[in-house]
Amino acid sequence: MNVIFIGRDSAGFHFSMKDSMSLGLEADGKVIMNGPQGITGTPNDSTFTIGIILVILSLIIILNLINSRTGRAVMAIRDNRIAAESIGIDITKYKLLAFSVSASLAGVAGALYAHNLSTLTATPKNFGYTMSIMILVFVVLGGIGSIRGSIIAAVILTLLPELLRGLQDYRMLIYAIVLIVMMLFNWSPRAVEFKERYMAKLLKRRKKEAS
Repeated sequence: MNVIFIGRDSAGFHFSMKDSMSLGLEADGKVIMNGPQGITGTPNDSTFTIGIILVILSLIIILNLINSRTGRAVMAIRDNRIAAESIGIDITKYKLLAFSVSASLAGVAGALYAHNLSTLTATPKNFGYTMSIMILVFVVLGGIGSIRGSIIAAVILTLLPELLRGLQDYRMLIYAIVLIVMMLFNWSPRAVEFKERYMAKLLKRRKKEAS
């Protein structure tokens, strides 16, 4: 993104990797992406309401996919690729499908994020290593394959730094402790066993109430 220049005029779009002058735009042409300066003048159309609506739509799409035949095939590949292939599941097809769906949802999220910035540039602050790690942490700490856990982890880890902003000296220390505790709770064998027993008791109680 930092080396691409894109402009538009009556002749269409122009691309260059040198500078904006190399685009050869007409007098009324407009530079859309100005290399290292990114995209300026992005409308701030991103609101909390739009974000909630997109989250709900994403959950509907994902839950319907999981509970469909296609979703079961994808989960079979996730659990055991060799076993899934042995029963006739097309590995390449479903991997491409999963990649396409996830890329589409990520693109929608990126568009929403872009409309929250006045200037869109590929800086470490906006699209750096830390951002990539944080997104991965949301999924890993919430539990791989758990939608509810990923949402809870994302909410907690996003709000926590802001809630602890007043504790300047201890903010990152408390944040690290919370990360470690969540990791132990999600991946410790004893914690997993406790959650399984709790869910089993909860299911038995619901069955008794239903009968």
